[in-house]
Amino acid sequence: MADVYNPQLGREHSYPYEHREEDRDWHWGMVININRCINCNTCSFACKSTWTSGEGEEYMWWMNVETEPYGGYPMGWDMRLLDDLGADETVFEAADDGEQVEGYVAQKEAWEYPALGDDQVHGEYPEGEVVESDPEEGTYHDMWQFYLPRLCNHCKNPACLAACPRKAIYKREEDGIVLLDQERCRGYRKCVKACPYHKPMYNPETGVSEKPVGCFPRIEEGNVPRCVSSCIGKTRLHGNINRGPDAGRPNGVKSAASGRSPVNYLVHSDEKIALPLYPQFGTRPQVFYMPPYHVPPEFLTQMFTPNTETKRNDWPGDTYEESVEIVQQRVRNPSHHVLGILQLFGATTRLIETYNVKENRVKGWDRKGNKVVDMPIEEDLEVREGEQWTNQP
Repeated sequence: MADVYNPQLGREHSYPYEHREEDRDWHWGMVININRCINCNTCSFACKSTWTSGEGEEYMWWMNVETEPYGGYPMGWDMRLLDDLGADETVFEAADDGEQVEGYVAQKEAWEYPALGDDQVHGEYPEGEVVESDPEEGTYHDMWQFYLPRLCNHCKNPACLAACPRKAIYKREEDGIVLLDQERCRGYRKCVKACPYHKPMYNPETGVSEKPVGCFPRIEEGNVPRCVSSCIGKTRLHGNINRGPDAGRPNGVKSAASGRSPVNYLVHSDEKIALPLYPQFGTRPQVFYMPPYHVPPEFLTQMFTPNTETKRNDWPGDTYEESVEIVQQRVRNPSHHVLGILQLFGATTRLIETYNVKENRVKGWDRKGNKVVDMPIEEDLEVREGEQWTNQP
């Protein structure tokens, strides 16, 4: 086991493989604004019809939407594993002798209800005055739920890769997408057991495992994944999570803006506004969520932070619960710069490599330096004079 530094945890931990000395210039990443998700599952069916419509893939939902706090596919996937981990222990550090990763294989019945919990909310129906969410005053809804889109995180410490004895799973050199070579796979299901997010799945018809492919054929053409382009709520932004503030102009095009990508800004800037799902697993997931601002931060803390008493990373606040509260405030009341980036969500099917936010316009350029977005941050409002339509005779 090698020791690797995990910035999401703010410490080193064991991992079977050493990292490269230099990080990739380009790495697959995604930001999801939970506050916009309406659980329509358009993303789920777009992914399903594209990638898992064959025999033996009937139960495979590489993209699914769960209703928190009671939903889950497979059932109880997160709480089952969290119960098996010790305090401040990653899935790699908790592994038994002879194993690389702590995990479990969900049984058949756990996969039978992908929409379990969709009609359940947390809390009891309030009596008297209804409490509305006001994070500034520390008050939150008496009853709440929220929708959590889940997909493969294309982690920087992939548990599936660590566990595979055949070395059939690998990270692509050019973009960090985690893929499975089915010709090398022998169906041992070590990846199925190891992935804490339960996205690699076994195909009983072929006798080998399968996992989400990050829509790599679309990425190679400069387009966003199907779940991003199909989302009617414009909940997602996809791009280069590794493109930092010192990056140059894409493809050297002078008319394009230099600097970081929009997903990198939302995740890694001082104005951090998106958090990873269960970073305590230690896998460094690269799907990040803008948390719901109507939900009590103590619940979100155990879901979107390392959830330890000692805060080690560079996120805002003195504790992880404070980190969540600060991010909730930023989501609820975005700065002008973040508001500009929010307009890029669902604005184009092209990958946005870099961007520029002006007073009332936001522009985006693809990896070749072509401008693919140029739109106002706020649309002009026009009130027409004339007859006012009413429902009166």
